[in-house]
Amino acid sequence: MKKGKVLGLFAMSAMLLTGCIDAMPELTAEQSDIVAEYAAGLLLKYSSNYNYKIADEEEVLAALAARQESIEPETESEEGTEPETDSEQTEDVTNQDASPLEPETETEVEQIQFVADLDFAAELGIDDLIIRYQSFEICSSYPGDNTGFSVDAAQDKKLLVMHFDMEGLPEEDVDCNLFDYDIKMRVNINDTGSTSVLSTLIPNDLGTYMDVVPAGEIVDVVAVAEIEDLTAEEIQTLTLHAVSKNQSCSVRLK
Repeated sequence: MKKGKVLGLFAMSAMLLTGCIDAMPELTAEQSDIVAEYAAGLLLKYSSNYNYKIADEEEVLAALAARQESIEPETESEEGTEPETDSEQTEDVTNQDASPLEPETETEVEQIQFVADLDFAAELGIDDLIIRYQSFEICSSYPGDNTGFSVDAAQDKKLLVMHFDMEGLPEEDVDCNLFDYDIKMRVNINDTGSTSVLSTLIPNDLGTYMDVVPAGEIVDVVAVAEIEDLTAEEIQTLTLHAVSKNQSCSVRLK
């Protein structure tokens, strides 16, 4: 019976191929493979020598187990050659680049000098002059005679006026121009906080003095700062920090 069915199918295929050859569509390679596989399946299905059956569950499980065993060695091999992670590579680079830490350099602290006979001109690199601190006063306005230009303290403030003796050469006049030295000063009162010295138009301002210092004479120059409302007795310590173009100094005035 099976052989008859197979022969019938071949006969029908021959008739179709010979009778409809002109109308037969062109098949792609993939479609031709599918038709060939289907035809081979039909031949095997109806062949008396072919045992056609569906695999039972045990056979399927055995096949899966065998496939798994063949895959595991490959997986282990790949895991054994797993590349280093980014964190491991970073750690290696860090260890290679790491070097013993250099000792920290000591912070440079400017030494505070005590006034005595300190020459500010020498400390700040000012030529042909000698400048020494003389005294300070507390006032509300300077100069107090209100002649010419003066500085007034703001409300609830006072002026700290520091006086310096400036002396020129003993045998010749000195054409003095302290403005060119770009002197900047700050004062610290009672070791609390520093206050900037004002830049004023007072003729004898230490930071901007421009005039001739006669030979052998002493000129009074001042540095003025606006401070809290204090009396002279309330000032226990007074430190002046001065900086010129190339040099600096810190001096305890009181």
